[in-house]
Amino acid sequence: MKIREIGKRGVLFTFEDGDSPMGCDTSVYLVLGEKRAYLCDTFLGPQWMDVIKQYLRSNGYEGRLIVFNTHSDFDHVWGNGAFDDSDILAHTLARKRMKERWEFDYSKLSRFRQVDIFMRLPNITFSDSLFFEDDGVEFRHMPGHTVCSSVCLDWQESVLFVGDLLEEPVPVTLWGDLVTFTETLKSLRNLNFSTVISAHSGVVGPELFEKNIEYIKDLLLRKEIAFPAGADDGAHPFNVKYLKYLKYEEMARAKEGESFDFSKFKREFWAFVGYDQERMAEESKIIIETPPEKYEEAWERYLHG
Repeated sequence: MKIREIGKRGVLFTFEDGDSPMGCDTSVYLVLGEKRAYLCDTFLGPQWMDVIKQYLRSNGYEGRLIVFNTHSDFDHVWGNGAFDDSDILAHTLARKRMKERWEFDYSKLSRFRQVDIFMRLPNITFSDSLFFEDDGVEFRHMPGHTVCSSVCLDWQESVLFVGDLLEEPVPVTLWGDLVTFTETLKSLRNLNFSTVISAHSGVVGPELFEKNIEYIKDLLLRKEIAFPAGADDGAHPFNVKYLKYLKYEEMARAKEGESFDFSKFKREFWAFVGYDQERMAEESKIIIETPPEKYEEAWERYLHG
């Protein structure tokens, strides 16, 4: 665990690879405003949030705490239940996606649960942005990594917390609209904030915007992307295969409308591909290893199964 002060009122808490089950660094960010404190993301469960509560107590902070989820992925929201007395903020689609995915993620990702957790959905949502003017803190919808991604803008300190929108060496793409993803990153780059923080890469330089934008453009154009010898290709193999899989999930949503059941689709589709439920715990791996033609066969079976 690393704790780093950012500017005059920010604190970055980083759960390091080796200290947590994630296998990579993951950070949450605390802004100590004059009127309220704002916590960006809650990691894997309530027990991980004890360090935040202890920090607030030891520093004598008595203001109200607002919790903000940058998006609905499990490693950013499972700790929401630690804050019974706090409002939870997120984009409207983050609340919807969190509720939709909860059952599947809870069972599939049990290796990341060290204690039981419960679903604490955001009780305050926004569609475009939410601005706490008296503290100079804004939360703004910036889709890209997911359809529900949002950022925290500390205008007073010129600090931008982007969640998973930026990542070294490349970002993860869990949404198919890569054009919007590039436009989001351009918009954030053009804000010219002094400090930019990524949930999995920590404090990053402005050059990462350019690298990630070019990468997503190449991914959109289906270019061959070469990484230097010995360099980490990060999420690239997953991204290429996930976008192929995602097409079928989106077709199922369009076909079934309001009756679409995320967990049911996942179980049935992967069973038609040829994987039993035990392999669901390794969904990222099976996405990478599955030949795309198997998806078409599974889709036909799903339609008529």
